[in-house]
Amino acid sequence: MKRLHKSSSQPYRIKVMTVSAVRSPVQIRPVRESDAPLFRNWRGEPSIRRFQPLRDLPLSQIRDDIATQSIDDLYRSRGDRFQWVIEVDDRAAGWITLVVGNWEHGLCETGFALSTAFQGQGVMPHALTLLLPELCLRSTRERVEARCAVRNQASRRVLEKVGFRKEGVLRGYFLLRGKRVDHYLYALLRDDYL
Repeated sequence: MKRLHKSSSQPYRIKVMTVSAVRSPVQIRPVRESDAPLFRNWRGEPSIRRFQPLRDLPLSQIRDDIATQSIDDLYRSRGDRFQWVIEVDDRAAGWITLVVGNWEHGLCETGFALSTAFQGQGVMPHALTLLLPELCLRSTRERVEARCAVRNQASRRVLEKVGFRKEGVLRGYFLLRGKRVDHYLYALLRDDYL
């Protein structure tokens, strides 16, 4: 059962029942400035950096980036970057990012990462299934894209499990540790979701 819950301390918290592969409930909530140290630590984890070209950023820059985000803007068709923290049993486990490419055409891209301790437990598909109804039913998003390294089998499985379709290969898409890395392009249309 999915239900949108609003409280003054944690607005727009989405709660769900437990998934069988995960022993505790998975939730997502909008990022807060106080999450900046978590993001800095996560960005440094080797398992997260394995397929992503994440740079070391000062805590102040991460905090400033978070301060510019307002989930309310997603529903007002403004802003360009939104992030949610994934929680498992009230413990921060990772994040989902949404970058709007074009408001007029309803285009956006999502990316995600889980801390090493939470990987391989079915958390990410569950977290994405919490966000997708928000994007497809409550916002003006028509197309959600995702990209993942061809060698990143775990992310490919996550995307396919939640309904994204593989559309092609982006050759040499990222520079990762001095080498160009091919990526798959996935997409989910609002019509696919409905």
